[in-house]
Amino acid sequence: MKNLRARAAAALLTFMIFAPLSAVHAEELLVDYYGVVSASSDSNMLKMAQDVFFTQLKSIDGITVDDKRPDLSRASPVIPNFIATNAKIFFYAEITDKKNSNGQTVWNCRFNAVTQEDGITHSTSENYESYYKILVGAKNAIEKVLSDLKSPAPEFAEANKGNIEADFNTGLDIESLAGTWAGEPFADKIIILRGGRGFVIFKNGATMNIKISVKKAIIEGKSTNLEITQVGKSNASYFPELPREQALLCAASASPITWNFSLTSADTLEGIKNTVIATNNGTEQGRVNASWIRK
Repeated sequence: MKNLRARAAAALLTFMIFAPLSAVHAEELLVDYYGVVSASSDSNMLKMAQDVFFTQLKSIDGITVDDKRPDLSRASPVIPNFIATNAKIFFYAEITDKKNSNGQTVWNCRFNAVTQEDGITHSTSENYESYYKILVGAKNAIEKVLSDLKSPAPEFAEANKGNIEADFNTGLDIESLAGTWAGEPFADKIIILRGGRGFVIFKNGATMNIKISVKKAIIEGKSTNLEITQVGKSNASYFPELPREQALLCAASASPITWNFSLTSADTLEGIKNTVIATNNGTEQGRVNASWIRK
């Protein structure tokens, strides 16, 4: 009886010690985003970069972001004053421009994560030769500086495992899709990155994060094995084919846009797009034919 009680007490003590640690481990990292600090005169580039960094931060698994930018319309000339909140991290980027030996502008982006508890600044710097390079490469740099500060996300690892297994079973390699694509009527370009992530860059300036996974489906008689899904909340700018008033109304409740594709050649995706479409009575969730071609 004494041994039984001892074992029960030991089990209870183990639970009390490790259960709180498990809860903390699963908790998302809270980040306050303070935008871009720069003295550059290229205000348009800085505004776009500032918005892109915010979007990319929000798309990182295991992170919750609160927008604390002092001015959404432009970069700040000085490092802003951080306001104490429940966030663990204050995040901001510093951008400087200079000419390289060929006379081209090179952008240096320094991504800073300040831990509120001790005030230590964790940073990483990257040079980019264009706004396009910033768009493609910045997320990796942001994840790099935050990787040691955020809790692992087991569900993300499981999702990747599922993708790998699906790739093996179907013969479709997501990594081979990396590159720049076109095909959306109102999009400037579509960028698919290695690792099953990417962006749709609209002609109206909006940027939609997407994720790519292997998923078999039969839709309207068409067999597909690839699903591309919008990541994050819907935005009226994601529906440029609709009148602005309708787009604003439907964005609040619209389901994420998805594409179900088959790879019909090394550089062609064909299938169905699931999105909001216009009807005689307004809008509704619907499907349209879609195809993407690698540039």
